[in-house]
Amino acid sequence: MFKTLVVFGAALGAMGAAPAYAACTTTVGAVMSLTGSLGVLGQQIAKGAELGVADLNAAGGANGCQLELSLLDDQTSPSVGVDAAKKLVDVQQVPAIVGALSSGVSAAILTSVTAPGKVVQISPASTSPTFTEMAQQGKTGGFWFRTTPSDALQGVAMAKVAYDAGLKKVAVMYLNNPYGQGLSQEFTAAFARLGGTVTQNVVYNPSQPSYRAEVAKASSPVPDALFLIGYPGDGTTIAREWIGAGGPQKFLFPDGLESQDFVNDVGAQYMKSVHGTAPGSDKTPSLATFQREFQAKFGTLPTQAYIPNAYDATVLIGLAMQQSRSNKAAAIRDAIRKVTDPKGETIYAGVAELKKAAQLLAQGKSIRYVGATGPLQFDVNGDISAPMQVWSVSAQGKVEPTGMVSVAQIDELRIAKR
Repeated sequence: MFKTLVVFGAALGAMGAAPAYAACTTTVGAVMSLTGSLGVLGQQIAKGAELGVADLNAAGGANGCQLELSLLDDQTSPSVGVDAAKKLVDVQQVPAIVGALSSGVSAAILTSVTAPGKVVQISPASTSPTFTEMAQQGKTGGFWFRTTPSDALQGVAMAKVAYDAGLKKVAVMYLNNPYGQGLSQEFTAAFARLGGTVTQNVVYNPSQPSYRAEVAKASSPVPDALFLIGYPGDGTTIAREWIGAGGPQKFLFPDGLESQDFVNDVGAQYMKSVHGTAPGSDKTPSLATFQREFQAKFGTLPTQAYIPNAYDATVLIGLAMQQSRSNKAAAIRDAIRKVTDPKGETIYAGVAELKKAAQLLAQGKSIRYVGATGPLQFDVNGDISAPMQVWSVSAQGKVEPTGMVSVAQIDELRIAKR
C-alpha cells in the first residue's frame, strides 16, 4: 500500500562525508503525497525534508545520533494517510511526523493518530483554518505545528490580489475538503469587504470523471474570473472544461495549483491572465543557502510552494531534539518554541549554521532559528504568520513569482474585518 523511502544520513552526496556517530539512529516520520492529486507537488516537497535530514546529519545529527527519515506516501487520501501514520507511530515508534500536505489528510492523521498518540506533527503545507480551531478547542494537545500560514491569511491576500487586478465579480469552485472549504470562506468574506462579489460558490468532489455540471453552475451569471481551489489532476479537468464551455480565461489560482505541470497540462495558451498566491519566504541568508544546497543536491529548484517549508519543519525537529537532549515527543513539542526564541542567538539554514546551533545548545544557550521560509514564531495554536507570494504565468508559459503581499498588508485587511 505504501511507497516508502528511507533517507539515511550517510547518503549525503554533495553535502560531504558523513561524520562518525555513536551506535544510535533516531527515525523521524514523514507522510506526504508522492502520488494522487498532489503527487506532482509532493514529490518535490519531500526533497525539502530529505535535504533537512542531510544537513542535520552533516552537522552531527541529533544528540550524537544519526537521523533517518522514513517517508511514506499517503496517495493524497485521508485513509491511506492514517494507515501510514499508524505504521510510523505504532511500528517504527517515531516521535515526530513531517506532514501531511493535504489539509484533509493532515486533519485525519491529527485526530486519529498524532494527537491521541501524543506525537509531534509538523505540516509544511496544510493551510486550513480548521487546525487553528482544533488547537483552540484543545484537540491537538499542543503537538500540532505548521511551517506555513493559515488560509485565513491566503484568502485575504487573494482577495486583495483579485481586487487590485480590477476583478469585481468572481466565481469560486472549491474542493470538498478542509483546504477548499476554509480558503473559499476566507476569500469570500475578504473579497466582499473590499467591495467585490462572489457570483457563485460551487463545491466539487475529487476524482470525478467530469465536472461539467459544476462548471455550468459556476458560469452563470458570467463572472470576470474563476477562482479554482484544488490540486493538479482534478484541477486540470475543471480548467479544461471551463475553457471548453466558453468561460472567461481569467483565473485565480491558490498554492495548490502553483505547478508548471498543471499549466502545461491545461495549455499555457489559455493561461494568459492568471493571478496566483502561495505562502512566500522572507529573503534571509537561510533562503539563499537553501536554494544553493537544493540545487547542488537535486538540480533545478521548481517554482512551487512548500519545499523550503518541509526543510524547516525537519530541521526544527532535529534542533528540538538537541535542545531538549531527548528524542521523546513531549520534549520535542516543548522545545520547538525554545529553538525559535526571539531572544536567542540567530541561526540560519545550512550545515555550518546547524553545527553552530549544536554548539550553542550544548552550552545551554538559547537560539532563534530563522529558516528558509523566514522567522518562525509559533503562536499558542502552532500557527505562524508569513507573507504571501504572488505568482503568474509568463508570456512564455512559465510559472513565475511576480510580487508579494506583506504580513502588514494582510493584517491591515484582517483588522478591517473586526
